Amino acid sequence: SAVTVALALLNYAGLEIVGRSSILLCLLSMSPFVVLTIMGLPRVVPSRWLRTPVGPAENGEPSLLDDDFQTSSGPLPLPTLGGVLWRPYLNNLFWNLNSFDSAASFAGETADFERTYPRGVFVGLVMTIASYLVPLMVAVGATDYPQEEWVDGFLGRVAVDVGGGWLGAWVVFAAGVSNLGLFEAELSADSFQLMGMAERGYLPRVFGRRSPRHGTPSVGILFSACVIVVLCTADFESLLQLLNSVYSISLLLEYAAFVKLRLCRKDLPRPYRIPIPDWAAPLLVLPPVTGILVILAISNWYVYMFSIGSVAIGVGLFKLMEVCKRREWLEFEVVDRHLDYDMAQMSEDSAAECPASPRDTSVGNGMARRMSPREGGYDDDNDVKGMT
Repeated sequence: SAVTVALALLNYAGLEIVGRSSILLCLLSMSPFVVLTIMGLPRVVPSRWLRTPVGPAENGEPSLLDDDFQTSSGPLPLPTLGGVLWRPYLNNLFWNLNSFDSAASFAGETADFERTYPRGVFVGLVMTIASYLVPLMVAVGATDYPQEEWVDGFLGRVAVDVGGGWLGAWVVFAAGVSNLGLFEAELSADSFQLMGMAERGYLPRVFGRRSPRHGTPSVGILFSACVIVVLCTADFESLLQLLNSVYSISLLLEYAAFVKLRLCRKDLPRPYRIPIPDWAAPLLVLPPVTGILVILAISNWYVYMFSIGSVAIGVGLFKLMEVCKRREWLEFEVVDRHLDYDMAQMSEDSAAECPASPRDTSVGNGMARRMSPREGGYDDDNDVKGMT
């Protein structure tokens, strides 16, 4: 909890400080793995990469984990093709390679994001894949440990074998430092996302409050930090699968929105347009959607119940916000009136071009008043529920 408070205060001090410190933390956390790769490369035996896991078996099935949550039953049998427990493997892979969409939370704070974002996402993708794949291939190829010994923190032991105790200590230190950087980035993304939702009128106005001195979303940071403190009490492996399921659902919504906007709002101004034909948009999202459905399909019953409960709570909160707007229990606002008008027009045009459901035309349904920051007063006209 004390570490969470300290890092939250650093986030409160400003996004620029978080960005610069993240670059420093990236260099500190990546440097020992570069050394590990260079020193371990001459010792690599490529045939070790092709070994399948071998461990103690129970009833003919692999038993490489003693975690009841990981191996608990679900609607489908626990897949163990090739001696691999695919449920924890895919969930860990998904966990470590996701959240690229979180960068959109900082678009309003970035100069020239039309060019910097595509470049940054591409470079980040290449660096992420390389930083995981290359050191891990060297570590596996340069050592001859059995599969069951590869547990949390085992790369530190591999570093000791490859370079000595100093390299092992450096790897352990880098792992801790990288967790600090991940925490800072995630806290920033979550708090700015809460602020953005408040500025669009989806959350109460209080979540859009910025620090007068630093310009950071103070309420968003405080709320996100409190949630993190509560989640710290949960088991990480269980938390990983539960949060992956909710994030998977959010990604499915993002992909659906991307396809619909490409097909139904071809003329919509975009800071960046993926250079593919509009008809290819569904094909572009087909592979990740398939992977997400596989992860959800092989999940256990706990994940299914958590996902259903999370969706139900989300829908309930959305309906509650509508009631609060209508009855003026809480104060809401849309920061940019031009954006408000564009969203209303977009929703009407989208309903005319792609009448997917009656909710596409839900604009101005008796929403509560909002404060316009440009006028300093309330405005009852052109209230917007948003678009689907």
